[in-house]
Amino acid sequence: MITFLYIIGGIGAIFFIYYFVSIYIQSNSVEHKEYKRKLKESLADEFIIDPETGTKITLEEAESGHWVAHDNEFRTISETELEKLLTEDEKQIEIALNYLRESKDYRKTELTDEEFDVFDNSKTLNNYDDWSYSNPFSFENGIVILPAPELHGMTYYQDDYKESHLMFWKKIKNINGHYYLREKSTAEKVFDKFRNDDDLQLEDYECFTIKKSFDLIVINKLLEKFENQKGLEIEINNDNLLVKTLKLTSIEDIKRIEKVLKNVG
Repeated sequence: MITFLYIIGGIGAIFFIYYFVSIYIQSNSVEHKEYKRKLKESLADEFIIDPETGTKITLEEAESGHWVAHDNEFRTISETELEKLLTEDEKQIEIALNYLRESKDYRKTELTDEEFDVFDNSKTLNNYDDWSYSNPFSFENGIVILPAPELHGMTYYQDDYKESHLMFWKKIKNINGHYYLREKSTAEKVFDKFRNDDDLQLEDYECFTIKKSFDLIVINKLLEKFENQKGLEIEINNDNLLVKTLKLTSIEDIKRIEKVLKNVG
């Protein structure tokens, strides 16, 4: 009998050790750490992100226990859903959008007529044959959209071009004038070695003056923040700073542009 009790006690001890070791391993797993990270971020916001579904809900909804995950505009795309997407381009865009949906710095929005006009009247987007947009998000003093610029029949052997890019608009105080900058062509790089008469000086970028500013020092100081940033179109139209990428939307481009904009204005 004593032997039997010892055996039962030993099995029980092994069970408890296994249980607590399992809990410890689970609590230190990558998935659990990511769950805790998302939960911690959500507590700093007026919304709460359900770490399992990616749904952003209000405190009232959380307390009531009633919300519709699939209708929620803040709902992120889970890893399982991402893997079901047909192309890598779709996956790349949704990963970028997940970043905007999750971040407490961005809010899903709808453009007003006045806000749309800022984009519609920009030199940047008017360089294309046509454009559409999707997924506008607001942030402090600005808006980010995913414009899809179009080029029709670029050459005799290429199809029409249409791709989803990123475009940030931020209001900047105390700047004026209207300028458009894009990366220099090979010929422009050569010519500018002999004569660089651009009003605004940003290495590797050609500047087109639409309306002169009466304070170029302030604007050139602003553009210093964009040093070593490649593949952008930059436009300053009075107190509006517009920055657009030239390739498919990515989370890397969101992060690098927002890092610059946080140090501007």
